[in-house]
Amino acid sequence: MKKMTLLAGALLAVAATAGAEARIQWVDPVCDFGAIAEADGVAEHQLQFVNTGDVPVSVTGVRTSCGCTTASVPLDPVNPGDTATIIVQYDPTSRPGKFEKKVTVTFSDDVPRASLRVCGVVIGTAKTLQTRYPVDAGEMRLHASLVPFGDVKKGSAKSDFLEVYNASHDTITPVWSSLPDYVTVAPAETSVPPGQQAVYNLMFSGYRCPLYGLVTDSAYIAASPGAKPVRIDLVGVVTEDFSQLKPDDLDKAPVAALSDDRIDFGTFDPKSTLTRTFTITNKGKNPLLVRRVYTVDKGIEVSVDKDKIKKGAHATVTVKVDPSALDSGILNGRVTVITNDPERSNITVRAVGLPSDF
Repeated sequence: MKKMTLLAGALLAVAATAGAEARIQWVDPVCDFGAIAEADGVAEHQLQFVNTGDVPVSVTGVRTSCGCTTASVPLDPVNPGDTATIIVQYDPTSRPGKFEKKVTVTFSDDVPRASLRVCGVVIGTAKTLQTRYPVDAGEMRLHASLVPFGDVKKGSAKSDFLEVYNASHDTITPVWSSLPDYVTVAPAETSVPPGQQAVYNLMFSGYRCPLYGLVTDSAYIAASPGAKPVRIDLVGVVTEDFSQLKPDDLDKAPVAALSDDRIDFGTFDPKSTLTRTFTITNKGKNPLLVRRVYTVDKGIEVSVDKDKIKKGAHATVTVKVDPSALDSGILNGRVTVITNDPERSNITVRAVGLPSDF
């Protein structure tokens, strides 16, 4: 009879253990640091959970999504009904603006792992802002005043970005103005709280740009309507897309041949306007289209007498030089010729010479 009693007690103990369940509940699963100052160093925040189950629970691991974030966890098991604390630290050094990270916690006894959100805003020091956002724009600071798009195919588009930081104590709503027809900005309107940043995506549409070759333009951004705007330079190089040409197209393609790749004005009178010419001949089969002839050098003007050249024909390019407008008085310029020749669509002609009083 005594053996039967012991056996029954053992079975009841096993049944009680089998029915026990491990569960936890977070007091707040979001670790919101709020606004913290970079100058104050590493910031600390606590996350707490309660063991709402019937058995002790242990934290078996913790992982953060970034080296700037660390977390320490309780080493001892957490008994049923008890509360445990995870301490999360964030290093704001050289990280001005809004941040969002993740802390992943794993537990024993089949408790599902938790993915916890870590967020806040860092108010950067003057030194950090100068390094990361060197362009002072009043209430804003910008990471650059130039947006370089690089090469943009005529039939497509290419994007780049501008990062804006709110260095004021009030929310700002930056506004853009004087955008070229071929450049768009998204988002069109964004409110930026103090200490936070916004990233604007600028899209350069090559098919809407009227020019080939180097294109320089500008747009303006202001912290709010009525505020003083800041100029943003826009630079892209529009190129023709020959990737869809078939072998037969290439066989019949136009071929651009220049009479000179270097125009030597020799020794010239620095008080007189200079003029020289060179020709572009089409040695291919289909018409040669002169997309653009231009120069970016001061004191040099160029023009071409036709923009469509038939097989065997030629066009004349006139180069005029105003010596008084040359940097240092020495002529050392470049003229760019852009055509629809798929093998040589971009040709550079040098223009050189020395003033007689040099």
